[in-house]
Amino acid sequence: MEERLQKILSRAGIASRRAAERVMAEGRVTVNGEVVREMGSKADIGKDDVRVDGVRVKVPDRPVYLLLYKPKGYVTTRHDPEGRPTVMDLVPSVAGLFPVGRLDVTTEGLILLTNDGDFAEHVAHPRYEVPRVYEAKVRGVPERETLARLKHGVVVEGDRLHVDDVRVIESDNNAWLQLTLHEGKHHEVRRLLESVGHPVSKLRRIGLGGLTLKGMTAGQFRALTPHEVHKLRRPRGPRPVGRPVPATATAVAPARPAARPPAPRPHAPRPHAPARSGDRGAARGGTRGGARPGARPGGRADVRPRRPARAK
Repeated sequence: MEERLQKILSRAGIASRRAAERVMAEGRVTVNGEVVREMGSKADIGKDDVRVDGVRVKVPDRPVYLLLYKPKGYVTTRHDPEGRPTVMDLVPSVAGLFPVGRLDVTTEGLILLTNDGDFAEHVAHPRYEVPRVYEAKVRGVPERETLARLKHGVVVEGDRLHVDDVRVIESDNNAWLQLTLHEGKHHEVRRLLESVGHPVSKLRRIGLGGLTLKGMTAGQFRALTPHEVHKLRRPRGPRPVGRPVPATATAVAPARPAARPPAPRPHAPRPHAPARSGDRGAARGGTRGGARPGARPGGRADVRPRRPARAK
């Protein structure tokens, strides 16, 4: 069955569909020996010889999604020119499998591996806002003002860096911080903390898009469940207008102009009966200077008009 070349390259783990378009535009893709640059070109991977940089493309029978607890000292790449151990040494050999994003060689923690290019695009690209949670041991204990600066943003070498959230989870002479961010720029956590005077001595990623390392030890891996894959595939992005404010934020309603008080209605002054000595109605809240019209000697007003006496 024929498919678009971008989809074939994505399923083979070569690149996401968008990145596959760049690979095609660079003339690196051939179909049956002919260079294909035109977007939308199709091929049948079961019959046609599709190659990238001269290497034949093999599409796996099914996509694979793995979660790995990367130990310190492993490189996040398929092949390392320096011969260092890579994350590929810790997982089964699967056609087209590659790590999603990167963790420094000195950083440990959660990383995903897949042979699905579109899935990798959804997880790694900042526009999908997949949250990443880190724990960092830093020198010294940051002040409250410093934590506020991390949220507001700091310009480092012309690059504006910031975190979505940060808190101190342990403090002594030095502190452990928990940081949440979604951009995943190069060495972002280390550069950001060093810029505010608290360089990192230990760093580990403990969460990614709701996934955690619960129950795992360094070097272990597991397959993602279909629910976890679906959750990571859900489209994200900038908050649309009208999206509810999170419970952790404080919603401030726009100020409204104060309503004008209603104008008083003109009315004629009520006539007051002259006060009588011993009239308890005046002492029980009657109008100043006299009892209310129609007040009885007992102090209660007669609200119903009296009927005239019938003639006998």
